[in-house]
Amino acid sequence: MTKTIVGYANRLSVRAGDEIAFHASTYGSGATDVSLVRLTGCDDPDDGGIFEETEIPAEWAGQIDVPHQPIFAGSHAIADGVRVIARDGGIHLALFVWQNEHIGHRQCLVSIGAGEKGPRLELYLENKIPQVVCGDVIVSGETISARRWTLLLIDIDGDGQVKIRQSAAPEYGLETVQAGGPLGEGWNEFRNAAGAIGGASSCECWFGAANRDGRPAHAFDGKLEQPTLFDRPLSDAEAGLYWNTMPGAQSALPCNHIWDFGSDISSAAAVDRGPAPRHCRIVNLPTRAVCGRKWDGTVHDWTVDNSHYGALHFHSNAIADAEWEPFATWTVPADLPSGLYAAKLVQGESDDYVPFYILPPIGATKPAIAFLAPTASYLAYANFYIQPQFAPLYPQMREDTEGDALLCAHPEFGGGLYDMHPDGSGVHYSSLHRPIVNFRPKASNWAFTADGDIIAWLEQTGDAYDTITDDALHREGIDLLDGYQVIVTGTHPEYWSTAMMEALEAWLARGRRLMYMGGNGFYWRIAFDPDGTDCIEVRRAEDGTRAWLAEPGEYYHSFSGELGGLWRRLGRNPQALVGVGFAAQGFGGSTHYRLTQAAADPRAAFILDGVESEVIGDFGAHGDGAAGEEIDRADFALGTPAHAIVVASSENHNALMLRAKEELLQTMPPGIEDPEVRADMVFFETASGGAVWSTGSIAWAGSLAHNGYDNNVARISANVLRRFAEEEPFRLP
Repeated sequence: MTKTIVGYANRLSVRAGDEIAFHASTYGSGATDVSLVRLTGCDDPDDGGIFEETEIPAEWAGQIDVPHQPIFAGSHAIADGVRVIARDGGIHLALFVWQNEHIGHRQCLVSIGAGEKGPRLELYLENKIPQVVCGDVIVSGETISARRWTLLLIDIDGDGQVKIRQSAAPEYGLETVQAGGPLGEGWNEFRNAAGAIGGASSCECWFGAANRDGRPAHAFDGKLEQPTLFDRPLSDAEAGLYWNTMPGAQSALPCNHIWDFGSDISSAAAVDRGPAPRHCRIVNLPTRAVCGRKWDGTVHDWTVDNSHYGALHFHSNAIADAEWEPFATWTVPADLPSGLYAAKLVQGESDDYVPFYILPPIGATKPAIAFLAPTASYLAYANFYIQPQFAPLYPQMREDTEGDALLCAHPEFGGGLYDMHPDGSGVHYSSLHRPIVNFRPKASNWAFTADGDIIAWLEQTGDAYDTITDDALHREGIDLLDGYQVIVTGTHPEYWSTAMMEALEAWLARGRRLMYMGGNGFYWRIAFDPDGTDCIEVRRAEDGTRAWLAEPGEYYHSFSGELGGLWRRLGRNPQALVGVGFAAQGFGGSTHYRLTQAAADPRAAFILDGVESEVIGDFGAHGDGAAGEEIDRADFALGTPAHAIVVASSENHNALMLRAKEELLQTMPPGIEDPEVRADMVFFETASGGAVWSTGSIAWAGSLAHNGYDNNVARISANVLRRFAEEEPFRLP
């Protein structure tokens, strides 16, 4: 079935009294039924999964007409009210260009217009050849080299004659292409519209995309640095001076506007250092804190010397905000309990869910238990799907045929932090404000959907619990956690900001208890947008099992200025926090745990109360076992507390379960069993009377519901939950 309706919300989490907006677009026709539901299980019931929804009254529920709303992807920067026409009646533009290997589509570097729909002058790259375009006339330069900075100088005189000069380094001099111009009637129309010679003009400059009625087109994949409009042509000697002059430096060069992409890196703006500044607003998340022409390997932190980071890296498929009109705006009432909710949209045989979390009201009495939804991981995996060429590596991962088909048909939805842009650079940012087809119930059983198994289990225990989220933890810190006795994680809490990590560590130090019910957690450091928590950033630095690698010199987050990479490489090993750390991943099927000799320790008796078998979890919805997909093990050399008990360890993993890359000093020959490829169930007490229990496996949650929750995985989990919820402190042995 083809999916015809899709939506998103503008918030990940809300409280009573907060406002949330729901947005949707249709790719079919017909009326759409919209409603509010609470979700207590997210798996696909057609596959035998746990799925339950309860309709909740809402004043906006009913039948509505949802329009088709397009998305215009492509990162760019815009400056309004720019003086473009020089005193000699022409235009004198300079900028630095860097591009990866060949990009097939035509790309606009600069688009200058005197009105949204008026005549315009544009600079393109066509197969790496710069082209000045005005009306129907095209003037071309010479091919630029891949992965090298090239200076382009475009001079147009008052009669429309074009000269293009370019250089790959100041010592090489400038190569001049004398155009056969003039640009013709298109130039006359543009110049007349731009304003009187020597006077203020009303031009709008776009960098990184062409302006088509206020929407980006022909978007660029590559870096631009220091675009400048001069008041006269530069001599060749002055061009060499321009190469070595940064925007903030005092210069005798006759510039009207000189845009500095290396300042205010954490903001969505770029400063104009010219005499009558027209600052840029930055749209659709071009990558910032990227190496410019000055980067020489001596500086790796843009906060130390941003002159090495004067570029913006634009991407034709980047998207920050779909900018769809909402079909409903809702103020959350005070009588709804915390939990997972969704706006449900049904159009004929097609449906969609727009999930969000309601947090408990501030000041409300808290139960002992809270489920911490890993919303940062949901953003990281946004629109992730298993591409056909990689499918043999993931035989146990269920395909999401409807969602995958929608993504293939609509690449403008944008990817997540596991995707690459068309030029091969990694996607550094992921925003909530666009359709995310796998942040949905009944999608592939991973991350958000798999976490529904834990929510369903918490529901059936009958114990009172609240639902809280990563994004709220980043905003509110330890105040969000205070008052809870035990926090239950999701299956894959992989992405953590510094604020989140510090809050959890401080909360545990107060004698609280953590149930880490997943694998590959506390792994990557991320940064949230300083203007909110709807967008995250990752820098995949020197090490780690990862989908792409950041360019050298680009390891520091633009949002926060912090060094990116693995928490393990940043001195905060997950083993010290939760007793285990990422060991291996593989998707060829899961296996079971076996109790260790240490499980006989009386300190672990409460965990195994009522458990009769030494084999744990030889069943489950995630590959037929509780130990699989991504697994963590104890490592006392990496910080697992010396008194920690390894209660059980997995065994008999198949050949697709491979050691995590950062674990290897040398490769392991095939056919040799690797003893470090295992999941460890670990328990330990803290000095303040608290405790931590970790499953070490993403697949654990898929075994909870087996046999109507009458199984040893559910029994162990419930034993830990109830002991951890008690006020009686644990004693450090």
